[in-house]
Amino acid sequence: MLSRFSRQLVTLFWTVVTVAICFVRLPLLSLYYLSTATRQHPNWTYRQAIGVETLRVWFRYASKVKFHFPISLGSGRELERFVIIEPSTRQIYAALPNASESNVKPEPIGGTWYPKLYNSREDATRQVILHFHGGGYVLGSTRDSECRSAALNLCKNLNAFSFFPQYRLASSPSGRFPAALQDALTAYAYLINIGVQTSNIVLSGDSAGGHLVVMLLRYLSENSGLLGNPRAALLWSPWLNLAVDVEDIDHCRNNSTDFVLGAFVKWAVESFVPPGMDLMHRYLSPFHHPFTTATPIWIQVGGREVLYEEIMSFADCMRKREGNTIDILAVSYAPHDILLASNVLGFENELENATKIAARFLERTGN
Repeated sequence: MLSRFSRQLVTLFWTVVTVAICFVRLPLLSLYYLSTATRQHPNWTYRQAIGVETLRVWFRYASKVKFHFPISLGSGRELERFVIIEPSTRQIYAALPNASESNVKPEPIGGTWYPKLYNSREDATRQVILHFHGGGYVLGSTRDSECRSAALNLCKNLNAFSFFPQYRLASSPSGRFPAALQDALTAYAYLINIGVQTSNIVLSGDSAGGHLVVMLLRYLSENSGLLGNPRAALLWSPWLNLAVDVEDIDHCRNNSTDFVLGAFVKWAVESFVPPGMDLMHRYLSPFHHPFTTATPIWIQVGGREVLYEEIMSFADCMRKREGNTIDILAVSYAPHDILLASNVLGFENELENATKIAARFLERTGN
């Protein structure tokens, strides 16, 4: 365990290195990528090439300094759209893995509504997208600065309200597993308590948020009758295998066309998983444990992301389970998580098309 002074030195060192990269390497690459022949992928635009490289720099820095992402229960600029949710008084958490021996207990969480606060009288028949953001369980928030673009895309193309709960991050001691799953249950129960029918709730999650959706679906499946099943689930570049060898990430054939780094995955896993818990546990690594669910699942994967093969394999295994409805969309030359990062990466058109395809899936599988 590093002392506070040692951590400050590490942060200072990597801050200097990152600033040097920004002032030296990125300007050189901005010239290098002027030609389509030298970009990471020949179909990428100049903006996409620079966007992926910029995110690689950010994720490398965050991993090295173990960046602490601050979250708050204050209303902020979101005003009445930001709500605070108390843990459910119902016994919905009792069957969670590690529930009895863990010191991690349900806590109040915040959440942001898009495009406006849901009104149970006026909006009772409207669909609600319950979306969990990505960030490896160590980064991210539900605020406008982080999620507004993605949220409004979902609202517009799916003709729905979106609710983004701020689950606890593993960068704090109370955020280790099963904290995020507790918070997902809290958010799901909240929607039911304010009058949203489960048949109008669509779960959604990008990257680690997609992993969280899969955990929630498994929990609801294993505890049938607890809260009821949602209408459908949308998984955007879901992270499905916490037992992955980080060397495989850095030596993956898609490594040069993605911003997900082995160092980031290592930091995320070490932060999120309690000491002594098996990384192959069915909740941590659903890639190795396909299951049956009554909820139709739609999956989007980038054809040039490092998780591509695992996501495709998971979809195939889930599709073979009797009773499952699984659709997958591979965006041929996209990197990881175009939902949350499209406005940085320059994949807005690809995201727009993907969301419209997700809408058709919901129409096709709706009650």
